[in-house]
Amino acid sequence: MLGSSNETNNECFITVPVLFLMGEKHVLLVNIAANVFFMLTASLGNASILFSFLYVPSLRSTSNYLLCGLALTDLGVGLVVHPLYVSVMYGLYNNTTPHCIILSFYSIATSFFAGVSLLYITVIGTDRYLAITLNLRYHEFVTERKSKITQVVLWSVSGLMTLVWLEGFLIYSTIAAVVVAVSLVVTFAVYTKLYFVVRRHKSQIQSQIPTQMCDFENVRLRRLQRSAINTLYVFFTFLLCYLPFFVSTAIGNMSSSPKKEVVILYEFTTTLMLSNSSINPLMYCFRLLEFRNAVKTTFKRVFCLRSSHE
Repeated sequence: MLGSSNETNNECFITVPVLFLMGEKHVLLVNIAANVFFMLTASLGNASILFSFLYVPSLRSTSNYLLCGLALTDLGVGLVVHPLYVSVMYGLYNNTTPHCIILSFYSIATSFFAGVSLLYITVIGTDRYLAITLNLRYHEFVTERKSKITQVVLWSVSGLMTLVWLEGFLIYSTIAAVVVAVSLVVTFAVYTKLYFVVRRHKSQIQSQIPTQMCDFENVRLRRLQRSAINTLYVFFTFLLCYLPFFVSTAIGNMSSSPKKEVVILYEFTTTLMLSNSSINPLMYCFRLLEFRNAVKTTFKRVFCLRSSHE
């Protein structure tokens, strides 16, 4: 089996580790089922966010533009990456090697969209840290123009990363491992600082508030507590999805030649990494009251329009 995969890799200009799984029926079937599920959840969840953003003008703030960009990226994972991944694995499940064009699109799409999603998570964490630390000066420092430029840079960086595939999987996986590692470190630092800043603000408010303002400040304290808890949820979910991929990639790079066990680990962690596109709408948007209400409003409008047409 490995021999036929190697021949295909030599014929195709791009190297795809998943080809080494031909014949591994159980592994392929589990991955197919998982990616079909995540394809549906990523598509529906992120489409809901984007429609809500279009229908509810009050959501269009600088920070929410970043969330919208993340939702657009994750929608791409649901509509493009997952279907291509399922197509490749289904072909291998039937003992047929996918065409080079399909393999190339799958590899490039996975690299591109997963890379953009990762960078968005890091930037959004930094944005929220600045919003808390800068306070009233935030809108002077973080403008809509800067937000748009940042997003163009994110997509461009991921696009350049994707081109590295043309030089071979080993080079790409090495650079990808470095980018993921740096993003993990930056995200860890940002969310850790954000959590402690919120805790410090909470302590300061508790020690300074007058008695007559207890009710007002208690509401504010509860918001700060929810914000701190959300940052922990976001970070640990992000870590859960991306760290295994980073570890498996590092293990694969230390091997002199591809081993089936390592490839199995790599593909499962790739699926786990892609699942983050299904979780993001829940972690970043549905936990935010304004987005949750906006999604409800959007669905009501859609169903009301449909009912009126009927």
